[in-house]
Amino acid sequence: VELLVVLGVIGLIVGMSVPGLAGYARQARLKATTRQVVGLLGLARSLAISARQAHAVEVDAETGTVRVVNVVNEEVLEQVVRFSVPVTVSLEVGGEPAVESRLVFRPAGSLEGRTVRILVSNGERTHAVTVTGATGAVVVEPQPAG
Repeated sequence: VELLVVLGVIGLIVGMSVPGLAGYARQARLKATTRQVVGLLGLARSLAISARQAHAVEVDAETGTVRVVNVVNEEVLEQVVRFSVPVTVSLEVGGEPAVESRLVFRPAGSLEGRTVRILVSNGERTHAVTVTGATGAVVVEPQPAG
């Protein structure tokens, strides 16, 4: 009887912890995707400066990828971020959805165009990666839930 009680208590603890672990896994995927996107932005900016050629970061929501492209010769770099199904990535310019899903870094390190926000979301939470147009600086801001 004592063994059955112990097994029942263990079962309750496991049953209560599974939803918490699932939420933790969603948050971990969101953070990992955000870090990878920030890494690609930094890589594209560094390549634009060092190669003295414009480099772009392209977000393809249909295939679920973010990649770096040399604008001059349209060469795609091997570094590609593939985000998992519950995570979405979108672009905003001036608070509105961006017409083009491509950010281009000039050889000076600045962006072509205005400041861009890349929204990385898992449905529950959103991280905003802001790329300043004039300097190309990258800032990550967690957004309020809901």
